[in-house]
Amino acid sequence: HTRLQGDWSSDVCSSDLAFAAFVLVWFVYFTHDGLGVHFAVDDLGNMAHYYRGGPLALAISQFTLWRGDYRPMGGLFYVPILAVAGLNPVPYQAALLAILLVNVYLVYRLARQLGAGELAAGLAALVVAYHAGLHNLYYNAAFVYDALCCFFFLAAFLYYLRVRQSPSMPRVAFFLALDLCALNAKEMAVTLPLGLLAYEWTYHRRGPTRLILLSAALTAVDVFGKIFGPEAMVNAEAYHPVFALRRIRDFQRLSLGDLLFGWGSGWGGILLLWAVLAYLAWRRDRPVLRFFWWFMLLTPLPIEFLVGKSQACLYIPMVGWAIFGAIVFVDLVDALARVLEREPWGRTLGHAGLVALLVAAGIFLWGRRNREYKLTHADPVMASLGQESWDVIQQFRTLNPHVRPGSKLAFLDDPFHTWDMLIFAELWFRDRSLDIHVPRHGPLTPKELAKMDYVFTFQDGKLVELK
Repeated sequence: HTRLQGDWSSDVCSSDLAFAAFVLVWFVYFTHDGLGVHFAVDDLGNMAHYYRGGPLALAISQFTLWRGDYRPMGGLFYVPILAVAGLNPVPYQAALLAILLVNVYLVYRLARQLGAGELAAGLAALVVAYHAGLHNLYYNAAFVYDALCCFFFLAAFLYYLRVRQSPSMPRVAFFLALDLCALNAKEMAVTLPLGLLAYEWTYHRRGPTRLILLSAALTAVDVFGKIFGPEAMVNAEAYHPVFALRRIRDFQRLSLGDLLFGWGSGWGGILLLWAVLAYLAWRRDRPVLRFFWWFMLLTPLPIEFLVGKSQACLYIPMVGWAIFGAIVFVDLVDALARVLEREPWGRTLGHAGLVALLVAAGIFLWGRRNREYKLTHADPVMASLGQESWDVIQQFRTLNPHVRPGSKLAFLDDPFHTWDMLIFAELWFRDRSLDIHVPRHGPLTPKELAKMDYVFTFQDGKLVELK
């Protein structure tokens, strides 16, 4: 351990409990207003997708990677909350924030396990606790896939570090279960074997272990399903990769703009930045920096050739940036403190005092930048998110319609004039025996209308029961 990790880190972080409390307060301060955000359209579509299949289909989909089912782990988030809370967005947001908070701890543990000092690991956790460049991650439950994927990705990585030298069958099974859950949460998890291989090469100068090969095999099945399965994701335009240099450039500009608060440049700036990062990683024998350089480079690969993937999609790569940046920041603080302690006032404060002062200043500036970015970029979106859908939910709550199982329902008009009304009706009544007709299905004849058990419409924006 260096002096940075041993001699004065305990002075800078006087107690793990105190710093954990500070990170918790920081997290709550920046994210608590997310509890008041309404459902995004994607939230409701996601809920309906998992609800329609039923619990048995959802359970089976967790193990059929070759089919390419759409992120089945998300169903284990949405469906239980839907059964208990219905269309109340608060429990969904609270559950999302709880996952993100657990991830903060996992980031700290990963940094410590891979050789970052206690101070650097704590600062990395603080960065991950709230990064305004990825602001939709913290208030839009539709991005719970990223939160879940990061949780299982980090959990699998940490467990691998623990059992890699003695992988008994139960340990192998548990590791693969974590890997499977990560893959089922989001396709970002396909880089886990690459990350583990980078770890083995960086820290131990060896090739893939048996666990890595098994993870790679599991990942291959998942990739097959995403490309060739019945529900293949690449069939959708938004998830169809184009392997071209312009896609790399566009992704780098977009992602670096989010990660570095508006940073933008062409090829020259992009290559210069990565060259500086490589210099910092390789200028000394620092495996932790070299590993996270590879981590930052490899983890975005699943989205690097897609269009417009930004903000919350960068959650796992952001972990690497946070730890790498925290280590470099602490190095700079240590170097600057050594210079300043030559001054009379610096000798009075001492090295540990100067480090504490510089770290406090860095935290203050980071917090202020996050606050400014949140006010200008996040808060306006939060205020307007899902307003139209929330109005419809309020209409259902006001009328509070109840229908008999097996009934036929018709909505003659609705505010959307799309399939969204069908989604609202299904999620409100949560009865698969109902036959629900919406305007998108086409007009009803008088004879068909007479056969309906319940008829609803919207008049002047209000839900009205006609029959």
